[in-house]
Amino acid sequence: MGDLYLTLLGPPEVRHADQVLLFSTRKELALLIYLAVEGGVHSRKNLSEQFWPEGDARHGRAALRITLLHLRHMLGEGADVSPVPHLLIKGDTLGLDLTSALELDLHILLEAWTSARASTDTTLTMPAEAHRTLLARLQRAISLPRGEFLEGFSLRDAPAFDDWVRFQREYWHLRTSEVFDRLSQMQFETGELEAAMETVSRWLVLSPLHEDAYRRLMRLHFAAGDRAAALHAYDTCRARLSTGMQTEPTPETVALASRMRAVAPPRRKEAPTPALALSPATFLEGPLLGRTRELSTLIKVYHTAHRGQTQVVLLEGEMGIGKTRLATEFLAWAEVEGADVLQGQAFETGGQLPYRPVIEALRPRIERENAPDDLLSDLWLAELARLLPELCDRYPDLPAPTGDKSVARNRLFEAVARLGQALAARVPLVLFIDDVQWADAASLDVLHYLARRFAESQTPALLLLTLRMGERAMRPALAEWRTGMERAVPLTHLQLGPLAAQDILRLLQAFAGKGGKDGGRSADLERFGQWLFAETEGQPFYLMETLKVLLERGALASRLNEDGGWTIDFTAAMEHEMVVRRFFPPSVREVICARLDRLPPNAFALLVAGAVLGQGITFKHLCQVADLVEYDGLSALDEVLHSHLLHESEREGGRVTDGRYVFAHAKIRAVVYAEASEARRSIFHRRAVQVLQAAAAPAAVLAYHALAAGLAEPAFRFSLAAGDEAMRVVAVRDAITFYEQARHLLTEPVPSLNLEATLPAPEIVHLYTQLGRAYELNTEWEKARTAYTSMLAYAQDACQPAM
Repeated sequence: MGDLYLTLLGPPEVRHADQVLLFSTRKELALLIYLAVEGGVHSRKNLSEQFWPEGDARHGRAALRITLLHLRHMLGEGADVSPVPHLLIKGDTLGLDLTSALELDLHILLEAWTSARASTDTTLTMPAEAHRTLLARLQRAISLPRGEFLEGFSLRDAPAFDDWVRFQREYWHLRTSEVFDRLSQMQFETGELEAAMETVSRWLVLSPLHEDAYRRLMRLHFAAGDRAAALHAYDTCRARLSTGMQTEPTPETVALASRMRAVAPPRRKEAPTPALALSPATFLEGPLLGRTRELSTLIKVYHTAHRGQTQVVLLEGEMGIGKTRLATEFLAWAEVEGADVLQGQAFETGGQLPYRPVIEALRPRIERENAPDDLLSDLWLAELARLLPELCDRYPDLPAPTGDKSVARNRLFEAVARLGQALAARVPLVLFIDDVQWADAASLDVLHYLARRFAESQTPALLLLTLRMGERAMRPALAEWRTGMERAVPLTHLQLGPLAAQDILRLLQAFAGKGGKDGGRSADLERFGQWLFAETEGQPFYLMETLKVLLERGALASRLNEDGGWTIDFTAAMEHEMVVRRFFPPSVREVICARLDRLPPNAFALLVAGAVLGQGITFKHLCQVADLVEYDGLSALDEVLHSHLLHESEREGGRVTDGRYVFAHAKIRAVVYAEASEARRSIFHRRAVQVLQAAAAPAAVLAYHALAAGLAEPAFRFSLAAGDEAMRVVAVRDAITFYEQARHLLTEPVPSLNLEATLPAPEIVHLYTQLGRAYELNTEWEKARTAYTSMLAYAQDACQPAM
């Protein structure tokens, strides 16, 4: 007797002692298959009735006996042999010994399916060894199917057997699909997109009408940045369903395709045109690497939030470590999953406008809503109109918001919370605030309130916040807010660190061509990757900017492939290693400065104007602040866009919408600002005051520029106005900041200028009155008393008894 192996997923095949068995009748094979699949022992009576139903019992039993003799002979189980037999024949029963040297592809598949069902851990939470074991089992299992169970095999004169085959076919089809589903999901979650696509493609060969497989393939292509391929998969699904089942895709599949048409993919795979290829930044956009664990955590947290358990994630790391890139990849995934994604950003420059990131997140969403009054009653729309006054234009009959300052703040926060709850009642809500370290106090308070209210009401919402760390100590108010948030709701901390050497090698392989074969030998890639890792310590922004500088200076060479894609030749670089080392910048700042040195004067002036203005920059304002005529400004703008130092602002699914420009990275803005002389910065800030005041910019922005320009009196007035604006939207803590800023200008006069002596008394009275009132609303009674005492002292000094 030898090993017996049955392959039943596809046309049946039986191997015994490494030889393919050829059966004299189909019923011999059918009987062996039945005994192997069913297991246990069976009565001769039942078997004869099932396989030979056309004759009487005597003829059926005789046929069964002859079939068994043939089977025993084929399996080498004659009377003169005494190994452990495969066939178990005892009296009136018979079966197949599954403990003998017997192997079924079904058993391997079932083991993988059972392991997958038993594992409740996600890819992230699963121990490494368990993950490897399950992955290996699933991969082995999907290598087995060559078709459906017993494909093309039947017994026309045994309908009971054919009924059994149909049942088994469906049974194993479902389990096979679940194995493909779990394996492709694991590969997806670990970022192995190509492997996952291959898995799903094999799945669709076996199940060409399986919509789950098409949706998985659509998501994979979209995650890889290939929207066209994702929509092609949808078209294929629709065509096959129409042809094979005369039906249309389910609403879930249709909605997924609609979202993919409306939302930009996280990365684009289109090759740049040769005209743009002179700038390496046009194609040097690498895949997301080294963040598998963090991305899996975000996906896991999202699914938890989807179940009604509100989640808050704080994504922390130093500047340039990849926080925003990771968040962007996740948000693109969440949008495709059907989430309602709201995005806002806080800024270091331009003054801390009350609620700015919250307004930035809410305004586009309300503009897209056909009927906001379906979400909120007039009472709460009126409160929300404090932040979004355009609501009064849409609903002119809205009542006035409450005038009681003691409750106005909570009423406003509750309006925002109710809006979020109404949106989340439709689909899961994701609120993303970038650079929360620059957020104003009112925005931080709203976020804390939302987290607590959402958690209490079990709102399916996820708050995703990025926090820059490492450059300076966290300001006390922010540290206190984070501590309070941790007490209020479960807070997930994700600390991003540098990339590993292996991640950098994979990045270089992507730039060098598939497998590193197109752009250099693997040994050269590995050497270059190790050297780059040692020099940059795995800091993503430093690494990418370094590659751009090396390309711009000719230390690395790029070339266009036949397929229209670009690759980098690392082999030539390692053959001239000393040249590459000579061009290597020693720090992130030096990397950026090396790129700035190549700019003509007008282009640098335009960049400095952008660094001064900060964010939301228009071409007109850039030219006005840089003092460039339109023609020179256009040439300068083309230069900085071509160098990828600025890029056009993208909103609403990645589409350029409003003719505004932003820096490619906050670090670039910081270096540009620092590299400009103090005199140039002061002049540009003074121009910014004039330009932005004419554009009716908020007082907080004007105060910021006036302070930076050394314009004490305008800075006082703008700070006072900014405090008043903050009080109108009950951002009391922000109002205090602006009022204290104005008081500092008043009490700490600049040389040769005494504001207290030159400003009209009513303005000074207004400052102290408002400051005292703000401290009262914030229940800081002693500070309120101090403000009023200072006002009395000023009245006495100024001989103003009426005060």
